[in-house]
Amino acid sequence: MIVNKLRNTFVAVAATVLFIATLSCGTRAQGSSMAQPATTHSATPLQKDTKWAIVNVSDAFMRDEPRYGSECVSQTRMGTLVQVLERKGYWVRVKTPEPYEGWINELALAPTRELSPEEQKAEKRYGAVLEPMTLKEAQKYLKSDKYIVLRGTSVEKDLLFYGADNVVTTVQMGNILRAKPSKDADVANVILPDGKEGFVGGNCVRDFREWAEEEAAEPNGKKAEDIVALARSFLGCPYLWAGMSPGHFDCSGLTGFCYFMNGILLPRDASQQVKCGIEIPVDQMQAGDLVFFGDTSVGHVALCIGDHKIIHASQLVRINSLIPGEKDYYGRNILHVRRILSHMTEGELPAVYTKDSPAYFK
Repeated sequence: MIVNKLRNTFVAVAATVLFIATLSCGTRAQGSSMAQPATTHSATPLQKDTKWAIVNVSDAFMRDEPRYGSECVSQTRMGTLVQVLERKGYWVRVKTPEPYEGWINELALAPTRELSPEEQKAEKRYGAVLEPMTLKEAQKYLKSDKYIVLRGTSVEKDLLFYGADNVVTTVQMGNILRAKPSKDADVANVILPDGKEGFVGGNCVRDFREWAEEEAAEPNGKKAEDIVALARSFLGCPYLWAGMSPGHFDCSGLTGFCYFMNGILLPRDASQQVKCGIEIPVDQMQAGDLVFFGDTSVGHVALCIGDHKIIHASQLVRINSLIPGEKDYYGRNILHVRRILSHMTEGELPAVYTKDSPAYFK
C-alpha cells in the first residue's frame, strides 16, 4: 500500500513537471571557426577503426577550443553516441550525429574509469578519465533497448524514498536512456550511460525505436502541426547562442530540436539547414517550412507556422508576421524558403529520419 501510494505520488509529480525552456535566438549561421558546413551526411555508416563515447549529462556544451573560456559552438544531449576525434588533457573533441564537431569535458562522457594515485600524480589530473569504446562496443550500445525522454523529470534511485536526496540525475526532453525491464507500466527502469541505475515515471518516456518508427510513419500534415506545436511551447524563452536543447536554444537549435523531437535529424546550423529539402516560393510557404533570412548569405532561420507567420528564436522565442504593415511585422530580408517534409531525400544535405540514422540505431 505504501509503495503504491508513493509510486502514484511520483507519477503525479513527474507528469506535472513544468518545462521552463530558455531558448536561444538569432543569427547562428556561420558561427565560429568550428561552425563549418557539414562535410558528411548524417546517415553515413559508422567507420572502422574509430573510437566512441556516450554523452552522460542531460546536455553538454561543445566548445571551439579545449578550454572553458572558449566560445560554445553547440550542444549534445544525454545518450547520444559521439565519435572521439582527439584528446587534450581532460578535453575531448567529438563529432555528433548532425554531424558537428567541438570540445567537451571528458566527465560529461562515458565510459570512464578512476585514475590510480600514481596516474593522478604523473598526469596531475584527478578523478576519472574517459575510456573510449571501440566500434564493436558502440554498435552493441546502438542495439540495446532504450527510452527517449518526452518530458523533463528526475531519475530516482529508490521508489520508497522519493525526494531530493534520492535523485540520481535530472534528464530532459530529447535525452536517451537505456531501458531495463519493468513489470509496472507506471515506472520505467533506466540505466544511465555511466551504468548508474534508477527509474522515471512511465509517462515521461517512450521506447526509442518504436517512437522513431512511428514518427517516420506519421503523415506530413500531422507532423507539421506537431513541429509547430512544440515550437509554440517554448514561446517567451530567451535566446542562448549555441544551444539546441530545452532551456538552451539559438535559431537553428530551435528548428533542429523541434524536428528532432518529431523524428527527423537536420544539420546543425542555418547555413546547413538551408541545403535540406526543396526551394519554395515565398508566397507558397506553409506550416513546417523553414524560412531563411540575411542580406547575401543566410544569417537566421525561422519556422513557418502558417498564414505567413513565423516562430523563431530571435532575442527570445516569438511569433512574427511576414506581411508588411502588420503590427508584428518582421522585415528582415528573406533569402530562401525550404520545404523538408515530403522532400526528405532531396537537397544538397538530405534530412534523415532518426530511425534511419546509424548514429542512433544499428
